[in-house]
This record gives sequence, structure tokens and C-alpha cells, in this order.
Amino acid sequence: MKARIGKTIAQLNVGDKAYFAKTLTESDMMLFAGITGDLNQLPINEEFAKRTVFGRRIAHGMLTAGFITTILGMKLPGFGTAIHKMNVRFTAPVFLGDTIEVCVELTEIRTEQNRVDFKATVINQRNETVLEGSGEIAPPVVIDEE
Repeated sequence: MKARIGKTIAQLNVGDKAYFAKTLTESDMMLFAGITGDLNQLPINEEFAKRTVFGRRIAHGMLTAGFITTILGMKLPGFGTAIHKMNVRFTAPVFLGDTIEVCVELTEIRTEQNRVDFKATVINQRNETVLEGSGEIAPPVVIDEE
């Protein structure tokens, strides 16, 4: 049985887009802290966060950025995609309970190198941009089986 793969470079076009939406829960934030070992008090301790400029808990920045990889690895191009580089800029905090929508758009395709550039934008339920990013991926390559 052949494993399912995402779109190959021949199936991609500049301007292709994919979306992913998520409401950030207590479990999301605590699991991320536990898995990464990032126990910064700002995302996990309400009393601590109340005394900061944010006034309440904010999500780990890399949790928010990680949803870009959800799109790349699951939707566009999908299974088998390798991320070569990713740059992000956090433009506003994401708070516990916020609903964010991630959009990834393909911006350049270099067929000979099997590389695709993308840009990413994350907005919250108030239509505020909370993250802007870009990067380079290698879409999956089909290897013929004998």
C-alpha cells in the first residue's frame, strides 16, 4: 500500500492558499508548555500575567507560529512537505480563548530546485493581524517503486 502524499511541485501554483482556524484553549497552552519545556509564566500563570503589560495570559509565540506548519504539512502542499526556513514577526499578542485564522499563500515556485516560497498571515477574531511570516519549503517528491 502506498502512503498518501501531498501535492508535488507540478501540482502547485503561485497564489494557492490554504487556511486553518483554531480557538486557543487552556489545554493547548499547557500541553505546548509541557512538550517544549517552555515554562515562561506569561502563558501559564494567570496571576503573573495580570501584573504584566498584557494584563492576562498570552499564548507562546511559537504555538501560534506552529499552526503555519499545520497548513504546510497537512493541507498545502501536505504530507511529505519539508520546511527549509521560516521567518515570523509577532505583531500583536494572542490571548487564551482567542480564535485565530492562519492563511498560507504560495508566492514563488522554483521547479528545478523543488522549492516553494510562501507567506503566512495570522489574524484573530477581532480581525487584527497577530503574526506575519514567510519561508521556503520542499514539496513532496514521488519516488517510483519497483
